[in-house]
Amino acid sequence: MLPALEEVQRQTGRLPGQMIVDDGYTTRENILAADDRSVDLIGGTMQGDAAATTRRLEKRGVDPAFFPQNFSYHPATNTYTCPAQKVLPYRTTKHDRVGVERQVYQARAADCRACPLRQACQPGKQGRMIVRSENVPKVAAYVAKMQTEAARAAYRWRAPVAEFSNAWLKAKLGLRQFCLRGLQKVRCEVLWACLTYNIQQWFRLRWKTPLLPTPV
Repeated sequence: MLPALEEVQRQTGRLPGQMIVDDGYTTRENILAADDRSVDLIGGTMQGDAAATTRRLEKRGVDPAFFPQNFSYHPATNTYTCPAQKVLPYRTTKHDRVGVERQVYQARAADCRACPLRQACQPGKQGRMIVRSENVPKVAAYVAKMQTEAARAAYRWRAPVAEFSNAWLKAKLGLRQFCLRGLQKVRCEVLWACLTYNIQQWFRLRWKTPLLPTPV
């Protein structure tokens, strides 16, 4: 995303006020970079972390009853309690990922070894550990923004604007592979295809004869 922003600035002399991106570009790194450049980023809702955690636990063979959402948090003591009522005290905070703080809670290894539900929990040798991830303020503000109807409405424009043009280039103009070799020749081929698309859309939008009213 950042090279695209730099190219927009190079060609127009300024950064865009708003940028709408696909889910694949909705990363914490891009959220922070856009905020630093005062660009209003519109993209995905950042729901992938929980799904990835679920997949990892399923692969380890952890019973769904012992997924993190079934652990109870106690703010007064800053601890978690597992479904088997074992306590997971706070251990440390990791800053190993951009835009997020990861607070680690881990049970005593002795508690997990003696637990009759050990097979369902799969705690490992050091005791069951869970991680509570919290976004830094700028990322948290982005997540809250993407829950608003205004941001969702703006994001819905991405598909008809971006996806339609790409589908047209492939289906109508046959640009599924390049006929030439070399960066300059390929760039020329793409520019001709884009110019053709723009002219066709201009004809469609500007020169379409309006329907005349039916005489009465």
